[in-house]
Amino acid sequence: MRFLIPLLLALAASLFATGVNAQQFNSDNQWVAPHGVATLVPTVGEEYAQMYFTAALIPEWEFNAQFTHYYDDPRTDSDSYTVTNLYAKHRISQNEAETQGYAFMFGTGLFPGHLDQGQITQGFDTFWANGIATYGWANDRLLLDVLPGVLYNQDIDGTGESGWGFTWSSRLAIYDVIPSSALVGEVFGTEGEASSPASYRFGVRYEQKKWLLSATYSNAFDGSTGAGFELGIMYFTEPRFCFRGCF
Repeated sequence: MRFLIPLLLALAASLFATGVNAQQFNSDNQWVAPHGVATLVPTVGEEYAQMYFTAALIPEWEFNAQFTHYYDDPRTDSDSYTVTNLYAKHRISQNEAETQGYAFMFGTGLFPGHLDQGQITQGFDTFWANGIATYGWANDRLLLDVLPGVLYNQDIDGTGESGWGFTWSSRLAIYDVIPSSALVGEVFGTEGEASSPASYRFGVRYEQKKWLLSATYSNAFDGSTGAGFELGIMYFTEPRFCFRGCF
């Protein structure tokens, strides 16, 4: 039953979509939505469900609000709770094909994969920033995203003590193995005083011109935590809002 509400939200988003793209990875690429476009991303998994909204209010910028609801987990003896992540993303440069380039992100809160339920539970106590570099080979049949970053947590594990962490994340997408799809693998984690276990995620991303769908599996390398199986879609609106005219 705990999957029912997020699953219905996901189905509703797909019904009203004008364009869809699946994204439930901790890594990201350099691409920024065109000015005036909004996105809605629902995902549902074994450990948590999430919804986040993106608005490209300014050219080369995205502004994001992400809400992740964790179910109660007997492994960590934790009750269900919801974490919010607010952040901005800016594209620095990219190639003509819009497949490779550089960007950066910063915000308050945490992506699910960088949150360890035993250590970091208060999202707005944490501030973070990371760079994004996307590289391609073999006519973009191999795309690699690399995201080094830092975070500062003001209250680790409710102790009142602050600490720094180094976040790392990398994602590889392989095309032309399955028609209209990409095989995707990812590793990520946080090291330092504020930490989370090294984890992995892999799956398939089915891609069409207007929409994409992802199915993934994620876990920590030590088996301590992870999203498990997860489904996600991403909804793009047509350009409808701007501060100074779209395009």
